[in-house]
Amino acid sequence: MAFVTGRRPHAAAVVMLILALLPRPSHADPAEELRKEVEAMKAQLREMRQQMKKQQDLIEKLSAERSTVPAGKPAVAVATPPPKGTPAPVAEEEQSKRITENIMRRIQPSLSAANKTFAAQFNPAIGFIIDQVASYSGKDRGNFEFRSGEIGISASVDPFVRGYAIINGTPDGVEVEEAAIVTTSLPYNLQVKGGRFFADFGRLSKFHDHDLPFVNRPIVLDQYVGGESQGDGFELSYLVPMRQYLTLTAGAYNKMGAENDRVDNTVPRDYSEFTYLGRAATYLNLSDANGVDLGVSYAYTPEVRIENAAQRHLAGVDLTYRYIPLNQSQYRGLIWGTEVLYNQEDRPVGGAASASAFSNSFSRALDQPLSLSGGTTPITAAATSGGTFKRQDAVGLYSYLEGRFTRNLYAGLLGEYVEDIDHIGKTTEALSPYLTMWASEFQRIRLQYSRVEHPDHLRGSDDQFFLQWTVILGSHVHSFRDR
Repeated sequence: MAFVTGRRPHAAAVVMLILALLPRPSHADPAEELRKEVEAMKAQLREMRQQMKKQQDLIEKLSAERSTVPAGKPAVAVATPPPKGTPAPVAEEEQSKRITENIMRRIQPSLSAANKTFAAQFNPAIGFIIDQVASYSGKDRGNFEFRSGEIGISASVDPFVRGYAIINGTPDGVEVEEAAIVTTSLPYNLQVKGGRFFADFGRLSKFHDHDLPFVNRPIVLDQYVGGESQGDGFELSYLVPMRQYLTLTAGAYNKMGAENDRVDNTVPRDYSEFTYLGRAATYLNLSDANGVDLGVSYAYTPEVRIENAAQRHLAGVDLTYRYIPLNQSQYRGLIWGTEVLYNQEDRPVGGAASASAFSNSFSRALDQPLSLSGGTTPITAAATSGGTFKRQDAVGLYSYLEGRFTRNLYAGLLGEYVEDIDHIGKTTEALSPYLTMWASEFQRIRLQYSRVEHPDHLRGSDDQFFLQWTVILGSHVHSFRDR
């Protein structure tokens, strides 16, 4: 049996095909030119099929000859020299390469012209969210509340970083809620975020109000964190290279909490007055339909000047269980989320009234000139004269259960328990059933009833009713996230 070495038609066919596709200057009718090019391509394809069929026939013939070799006799391969005048395979490859390079140089201007860029390609994705609530309270009566009109802007800056911004307008004014730069290509599974953003503390504290699974932010997040976990600073995240998913986050901020009035973002401070964050988060895959998000967070402020220059500790554990049956699509299932927070800090004796008076005293002290003689400044002296402080520990939590019955209908129940950070032994409790209806992916209506038990006997119990209507216009950087 002999192995025959013949010409390989593939390189030549490719060259012919490229040549056929090249634009040719012509004064003839464009339709006629196009018809001729199509006919030429068809002819080339027929020729390629014939050559491929010949090769296939040769392979089958060689396979048949090999199968007829008697057992025990090895097949001897005799190389048959190519016909006289046939160029060597190496020379043929080199010639094809040179022809291809020459063709590419000729068509490069056409390719560049085809790869046009448009000004719109550099425009960021922009969206707008409208969130409004109609409410009625047994204590405060009715109200139509425009909660926010939020503009979201997001875009990739270059292959290395992306940026986004959230500009929020409320009845209190317009502010930049978030404006951050995030790296996208650091080595060793690292990511850096800098600017103003929601610190990676806990589960729902880094969600915008309209992204929450219920109407109002849990009481414990309002009192302990200060609402949304907004912070001016930076974060470093690390995805641990292991089979089990695990992310570690470290951050430093002027303060944490959008409503946290203990620190002014515009006033410089010592490093001891920054807030430092550490968080570990993982996901446990229990089965195809069951999974658990688990996270541990810790925020530490070495020195809170307005609170006796003492330390503040805020720790939290959050757990989110999801049951999403695969045969029912992702729109059906069950969500259970729980978060427990522990807060320890010095608080003025006498509670919130003393804290307010102390805050005013401290603010007036900030207007006094600093002492240049070293040691304690007049600010410290004035601040420490504002009142007496006592170390206070407080624990709060929220837990909710949400059932997804159809693609458009969710129902849930939220329970809350919060200890007052100023008055130990006084707690606020609340129970809130809610119903969420999705008109579409970009429009949501929610009904909620809340029964709140206040520790203050003057307020006592309160029955509250809410109707929330939220819509998205255009793109949005975080949209309605899965909770």
